[in-house]
Amino acid sequence: MKPMPKKLLLWTRSLIPVLGITAAVLTVTNAGSAEISAGFAQVDITPPLGGRTTGYSNAPVTDGIHDPIYAQIVILKTAQQSIALAVCDLCIFNSATLHENVRALGIDHFLLANTHTHAAPSMRQDDFPSAEKPWRHTVEERILAAVTEAQEDMFPAHFAVSTGELQLGYNRLVRQPEGHAVTHFDNPERIPYGPIDPTVTVMRISDDRGAPRLILLSYACHPVVLGPRNSKISAGYPGVLREMIESQAGNGAKCVFIQGGAGDINPLIIPRSSDPEEDFAFMKTMGKLLGNKVLAILKRMESIEGRSDSLEIRSKIIEVEHRFIAQKSVTVGTASILINGDIGVVTMPGEPFHLFQEYLRDRAALPHTFFLGYCSNGGYPWPSYVPDLMSAARGGYGASDTTQAAVGTGERLLNLGVSQLYQMRGMLKKEPQRHIVDKE
Repeated sequence: MKPMPKKLLLWTRSLIPVLGITAAVLTVTNAGSAEISAGFAQVDITPPLGGRTTGYSNAPVTDGIHDPIYAQIVILKTAQQSIALAVCDLCIFNSATLHENVRALGIDHFLLANTHTHAAPSMRQDDFPSAEKPWRHTVEERILAAVTEAQEDMFPAHFAVSTGELQLGYNRLVRQPEGHAVTHFDNPERIPYGPIDPTVTVMRISDDRGAPRLILLSYACHPVVLGPRNSKISAGYPGVLREMIESQAGNGAKCVFIQGGAGDINPLIIPRSSDPEEDFAFMKTMGKLLGNKVLAILKRMESIEGRSDSLEIRSKIIEVEHRFIAQKSVTVGTASILINGDIGVVTMPGEPFHLFQEYLRDRAALPHTFFLGYCSNGGYPWPSYVPDLMSAARGGYGASDTTQAAVGTGERLLNLGVSQLYQMRGMLKKEPQRHIVDKE
């Protein structure tokens, strides 16, 4: 392995004093008996060489595997309902076949999410590795088998959540005084253009013994550290992060990275060196910096009791107008999950912008929220970028020419997701409520 480039080493030392990590010993307690059970399975979806990656129009044919890519399955279940979440080391992928077949296994709701690594195979190659069986069909088969595996290994699940903040990204739509935005794909000076959402959200799922079994974390930043010249398959910085957390957390706990609203957020650490091999050192640094923050959050959570009180789920799919093509519609949807009455999860398909994470925290009125971007709750086509209203007005990549859904779709989905959370909490009544008059 090549040593870390000198410029990166100096920059890293100026950012954090020590990159080394002290092993985390996670000893937690749980409150009460478990009403929720959880299951997990992981399957390798690393493709053969010779195909193309996704995210760059000029991506070279792959000629190597830097690190494997996976699909991770998380199942949550109560006596009343169940949900399966598949998180894939893929850039753009949804599957009507999976949405149909997973439900046939007795799962009430299915979510298909992508970490959005650009060093993963394109799932739109109809002739790779063969026209008889494109790679997406193999991935579908493996995910379906993994769902069955996860169902067979369920455990009593107790949940705890905490957050931290870390800025590893910048907003690539740089606002101009005239009101429009200019797209900055490259940022060699590492200027922290804003706004961004630096929130790191961590969910710890432990068993009845108090041993951590799953660590789910969400962060919003494009996994494009490697750039368009990379020809190696890789999970990107999420893969580095997962490996680091699993090696430090102990108890055999597995780590699941969930991409947030990264539609307008690029990593500050984008090397774009003349030697693509050197870029992997930068990718590793990105993953370790985020991993340090996650481990610090987990350490702080040791005194937080895990709970397993309740699980409720709502999901809805809607049709919206196409932004630019008259008489054409776009199908989108959102799912909402309420855990223990105080952990709210809202999903959004395509590539949503970071502001929706902030909107969710502001409007959900809950102690803890998770925003899952790049996540489809039905088998509809990938809806591309989903910008917030103001970003759509300013324009730029992901805010104008690369969008399909009508302006305001993101806000509509977010409000729908929040209203589903309100319904599950009994805040929105089915019948009109007589107003209360202040008599003082």
